[in-house]
Amino acid sequence: MTLTGKFVLLVISPFATPVMAKKLDYEYCKAAPMLEWLGNKWALVVLVKISENEPMRFNELYRNIPSVSEKVLSQVLRQLTTDGIIRRELFPDVPPRTEYSVTEFGKTLLPHVEALLNWGRENFEQIMENRQNAIK
Repeated sequence: MTLTGKFVLLVISPFATPVMAKKLDYEYCKAAPMLEWLGNKWALVVLVKISENEPMRFNELYRNIPSVSEKVLSQVLRQLTTDGIIRRELFPDVPPRTEYSVTEFGKTLLPHVEALLNWGRENFEQIMENRQNAIK
């Protein structure tokens, strides 16, 4: 049998350390991890929600972010935890509870996220007008 193209084998193990999928060339662009967060529709939303209400539990996040699925929220939390942006703390209560908060490292990212959000708010009307003009 001849195989052409590239194939990737993904093995998912409950014992494996979560590692973010390598999407961009990290050697070429040291900003690649940040670009991956920006490219993820939910990553910055989750970060902002946690920073505004920390600590937060999973279900609390899930209720406060409309239209995100549990699976996607779980993946985003895992990604941000792996990268050291948020902290996951497990409490041995009955039933067990898990809380998420922003790490000191993650707090260094927040002013930049806020600047992006402000730019978006300030330019919202112009962006919408540009989109309308592109349709015509």
